[in-house]
Amino acid sequence: MKHVYLIEPQVYHYACMVDILSRARLFNESEILIRSMPMKLDVYVWGALLGGCQMHGNVELGEKVALHLIDLEPHNHAFYVNLCDIYAKAGRFDAAKRIRNLMKERRIEKKIPGCSMIEIDGDVQEFSAGGSSELPMKELVLVLNRLSNEMKI
Repeated sequence: MKHVYLIEPQVYHYACMVDILSRARLFNESEILIRSMPMKLDVYVWGALLGGCQMHGNVELGEKVALHLIDLEPHNHAFYVNLCDIYAKAGRFDAAKRIRNLMKERRIEKKIPGCSMIEIDGDVQEFSAGGSSELPMKELVLVLNRLSNEMKI
């Protein structure tokens, strides 16, 4: 990148590479890249690695990374939630419960609900777990029924 395009790699370039490597389950390569970074790592680099660990169930590395992220940003709910998910996927429900209790003790809540989007006739609709009065429910139900019927074939 530096020699071909004359662009000095920034921390976000490294975060993207760590994300790609960890999603491909190349954790050793991710760690080598992280150790070779010429700048201070930020939460995005660590978060990319945590995402790969969560995706592939790498409990040992995921736990280390999540705890490090929690030390860096103790009020960020995402790191606790990711760690709980890693533990739950591994069947370590006591550990997941311990992290949820830690969140309660620290009064850390997931404030922003997850959301999904669906395109209906070229119009994108967004909806969340909290619901939305603007959502065209009849159209959504029709689309979901149509998809369900197609998948049964």
